[in-house]
Amino acid sequence: MEQERIWLLLGRKVSGEATMAELRELEELLVQYPELRYQVSVLGNMPVPVAAPAWAEKTELALEKHMVRLGNDLAITTEFPAERVTRHRKGRAGVLVALSTLVVLLAGYCIFLLSSKTTHKVPAEIAEIQTRNGSRSRATLPDGTEVWLNGGSRITYQRDMNTQQKREVFLSGEAFFKVAKDAENPFVVKTSRMAVNVLGTAFNIKAYPNEEQTETSLISGSVEVVPADDQQRRVQLQPNQKFIIRHTQDGNARPSLGYSMEQVKMNGQDDLINETAWCDNVLVFDNENFGSVALKMERWFGVKVYLTDKKLKAYRFTGTFKNESLPQILEALKVTSSFRCEIKGNEVFINQ
Repeated sequence: MEQERIWLLLGRKVSGEATMAELRELEELLVQYPELRYQVSVLGNMPVPVAAPAWAEKTELALEKHMVRLGNDLAITTEFPAERVTRHRKGRAGVLVALSTLVVLLAGYCIFLLSSKTTHKVPAEIAEIQTRNGSRSRATLPDGTEVWLNGGSRITYQRDMNTQQKREVFLSGEAFFKVAKDAENPFVVKTSRMAVNVLGTAFNIKAYPNEEQTETSLISGSVEVVPADDQQRRVQLQPNQKFIIRHTQDGNARPSLGYSMEQVKMNGQDDLINETAWCDNVLVFDNENFGSVALKMERWFGVKVYLTDKKLKAYRFTGTFKNESLPQILEALKVTSSFRCEIKGNEVFINQ
């Protein structure tokens, strides 16, 4: 690893063994890891302890005493000539230099471990709001933005987003936003398929990963939609417009499906808007196939719906339901289509 190479080169520099090529390599590596430059400079300027004569004399004496004790323990009685003692002392000095270099390297590696822990900290704490199937929730973000989450949805954001120049939220699922106005700090909602840039407005985003399209419906204000796979395309929406990206259920785009613009649809009951009726606990089917209806019922009631016959997916339904139970909705759907259903706990089996 490159960072380990830095500490190896530093050890050679401190011990005086580094070549000019290695010194240049060390400097080039520090350009790539500027966060280590301070630690390296401190260690590089540390004096090597053996350079001090007094320290060398004390450590050498301590080493000799240790060797004597070791010799006594092993019953070593061999006497050494004076010149051999001198030669061994020189060898011990080399050992001391190596030990001192090792101490510097160990100190540097400890600093490296500590610095690596702090360097890779997450810049800001990430918060998450998640709703399971069968539930819906409402929350206020740190910047004052209100958000409603439909079943099976999740948003993440930085806890200090109100202090950021760009307020970013990441969404998987469906959410309705009433964004707090802040012209100097734009609000951005990102999904796997697109980014929506706003200043202060109310809009709905539907971006479930297991559906065939991603939608942004603008209720008031103005937003700019940027498809993730076409950064050059920037679509400005006006109130009551909806931008749709069509793709496969596994999330892969099909160029032939592309994009489209539609008007949001008003519902005849209580002047509701189909795209945001779920915020008022109203379940709406708008000429949708049975596959889409099944997904909505799964999120609405927290169940798993099985369509046992592929032909059932071609059935289409339109209806508005408020406070009706799952059995009541299924009975209402039977009025326009012929199918049978069986509810077993949290599982619903539908067949012809």
